[in-house]
Amino acid sequence: MESGSIIGILRSVPETAALKPGDRLNVKVLEVFENQRALVDLGRFRALADIAFPVAAGDELRVRVQQTEGQLRLQLLPASGPAAPEAAGAGGPARAASAAALQTVHVHIEQLSGAMQRLPNAPQLPAEFRQMVEALGIFLKPLDAGSRPEALARKLGEFCEDSGLFLEHRLAGAVKRTDGEAGGKSAPECGSAGGSERILATDLKSRLLFLKAFFQSEVGRQLIRDSREAAGLAGAAGELLADIRAGQEQLTQPAGASHPFQMVHFDLPMAGERCQAELKIAYARRAGGRRDEGYRAAILLELDQMGAVRADLILQGHRLNVSVFVSNARMRDLVNRHAPEVQHALAPFFEHVTFQVSVSSRKIAGFLSEDWRSAGETQVDVRV
Repeated sequence: MESGSIIGILRSVPETAALKPGDRLNVKVLEVFENQRALVDLGRFRALADIAFPVAAGDELRVRVQQTEGQLRLQLLPASGPAAPEAAGAGGPARAASAAALQTVHVHIEQLSGAMQRLPNAPQLPAEFRQMVEALGIFLKPLDAGSRPEALARKLGEFCEDSGLFLEHRLAGAVKRTDGEAGGKSAPECGSAGGSERILATDLKSRLLFLKAFFQSEVGRQLIRDSREAAGLAGAAGELLADIRAGQEQLTQPAGASHPFQMVHFDLPMAGERCQAELKIAYARRAGGRRDEGYRAAILLELDQMGAVRADLILQGHRLNVSVFVSNARMRDLVNRHAPEVQHALAPFFEHVTFQVSVSSRKIAGFLSEDWRSAGETQVDVRV
């Protein structure tokens, strides 16, 4: 009975989740794949899970944390048990596709391309499919931190804009501009302008939907039967598409007036295994709010020698403020020694640049869960 009611989380769990055996959670099943695997939402994070009992998309389960060492294992609670607390409130941070899911699709693309080149009698794939797969492989190629700043910034901007989260919103803006309706200019949080054709050709969700349709066609089904690499790509693309849909669902959840920004987290695919990076961007919830609040973003780096390093950026007009948070005084002194170089590199692009470094494990630990407040708003509520 016990082994038949276990959910095994296959992806790594954020340290900030701070789960321990005995905790009770609500789990929502977002999408079900083959081999009893499913994408589940545990509130503050989503993960791919191996579920030992039948489930369907939309199911909501109550579970108890059974094991956290090595692999997170959750045990299904009986329906008559006490209600589980919500793991996260509505309107919390939204998360784009995980770096692991992006990397998995990229690996399968390379494997399929390699197999097609090695086999002399490999079937000729439709040109449109080959072009889409090649373009998707380029889009998912890991970011190289050693690239020129201009190229890296352009790649990063395209990665966030075309992450799939904003596809429908951007298409709606493009249609309004085409029809010439008043107020049709796209919101800044939805990325730069562009016709619907360009959006459909470059957006990650759009590309994945194309792959899904192809693999459901007669030619695609035959390719899956004939090629293990194609079957792997079809499955990985489906899981990545489910990730994006779950992130879009988080974006549509309401939030109170105390949360003026919609936080969106992007796992950045980095070259090599020694560097992990996550970017979060604050999008103003109310129209025109960004003009007063400025633009806010933060990045969290996990470096092999420096450990965790967080940098918060606030742009107001042409004035940029950079706040760096490190875990100890030695790292603070190291970053401070190179601060003049950073300011010098940024100076040509802004009227004024301020740069400060602090030791704060609390700010680093709060990267995933905190929300930003309005400019000038404090976290102290003083009442008479």
